Amino acid sequence: MKELKIGYMALSKASWMTPRIEGLVTETIENLKTLPCRLICGEAPVTTEAEILELTERLNREGVDAVIMHFVTFPAGAMIPAAGALLNVPVILLANPEKAGEGKMWEQNSFCGANLGGFVMNRLRKKYTYLKALPADTAKALTVPLSVIRCITEMKKLRIGLAGGRVPGFYTSNFDEMKLRCEFGTSVEVMDLLEVVHAAEHLSEEEREAARKIVRSSSASVCGVSDGDLELAAKMLGAFLSLAKKYSLDSFAVRCWPEFSDLFGIAPCAVLGMLSNSGYPTSCEGDIPGAVTMAILRLLAGGGIPFFVDLISYDETENTGVVWHCGAAPVSLCRKFEETQLRLHMRVDGGDKKGVTNDFSLKGGRVTLAKLDQDVDGNYRMLIAPGTAIDTEPFIRGNPLTIRFDDPVPKLISTILEKGFEHHYAVIHADVKEELLLLCRWMKIEPVVM
Repeated sequence: MKELKIGYMALSKASWMTPRIEGLVTETIENLKTLPCRLICGEAPVTTEAEILELTERLNREGVDAVIMHFVTFPAGAMIPAAGALLNVPVILLANPEKAGEGKMWEQNSFCGANLGGFVMNRLRKKYTYLKALPADTAKALTVPLSVIRCITEMKKLRIGLAGGRVPGFYTSNFDEMKLRCEFGTSVEVMDLLEVVHAAEHLSEEEREAARKIVRSSSASVCGVSDGDLELAAKMLGAFLSLAKKYSLDSFAVRCWPEFSDLFGIAPCAVLGMLSNSGYPTSCEGDIPGAVTMAILRLLAGGGIPFFVDLISYDETENTGVVWHCGAAPVSLCRKFEETQLRLHMRVDGGDKKGVTNDFSLKGGRVTLAKLDQDVDGNYRMLIAPGTAIDTEPFIRGNPLTIRFDDPVPKLISTILEKGFEHHYAVIHADVKEELLLLCRWMKIEPVVM
């Protein structure tokens, strides 16, 4: 990931400046330097329109990814639109909590300044958000907006490999490639499944052995899968990894049926989980919106590993739902490694004839279920449903996980069906609802929450 460049400007009125106000700026800057970002800031608070224009132009030249506009005091009003008109990156309006000073003086009037800033940014149609924090807490308070800024920045260079297109009849996997490129910057490299087969036959011995090691380490045991199928799994994994290198890919969406198992000799399920586990979030059934959602969740969770799922059942009384897919989960999400088992696929060619799936239930903890898709008019929207994954026995083949949702399950189900959401979702072991809501606001995505 590229290093974020964050601009900082402290706004004030010259007549309001005091040693204490200057100290607040110094303390804020020192705290911001603890962030894993490159900080670009002025030498002192800006107090005139000319000064803020000069600093804004400098930040633009430096190519900052966001600007923190710190209202260290209430500023001259003309300063805010002067800077805002020139900024085309997200703006974080920062105010300090304050108490009356000596002589009952309200020294900063910080929030009121940020309030004015919000008005101006709204009317200028800029991406912005608001934070209130003491100087010593500023870096911590920036966690959510900086996570979203990093996500937006990385999505602009995200490259997804679409292997084989979507599966038959799954219009849910359709997408507008140019709209995706225009609004997110994300590109799609389309390849035929035969290219995957060809790549598998032309791996070097080093590539095959590296893939074999991943296959061998992906489960505790093997049940009914031949050595030949395991070798095919290693070749398939090696092929995808080589194509990722060839096309500079970050993620995959794979047409995993109906012909893939005939072309290759095995189903790709376990291999797709291995790709996700290796840092290439991979969706099944050629679902590009699913792959995009997985990439977003991974970025917002700071590199966590997402899981591509169906929602297969729900219980209104327990306020739970079961998410699942047929053996393509990343092994790092397993409930217990000793339960992981490479098996023959339960459905392909009538069931239990060809490998390879990786069967296990998933671990508990805070999770977020989400899905980016388009409504009937083509506008982007995102379903957002946080919850807590609870201990789930491996009660069915594949990869089950029971989630107790924060919101009422009946409302979740009626929302999914009445709004016509797709049947595919992505789950991440993290609570990123706040980040998703900010992302939706900045990217003009309709957030769908309960």
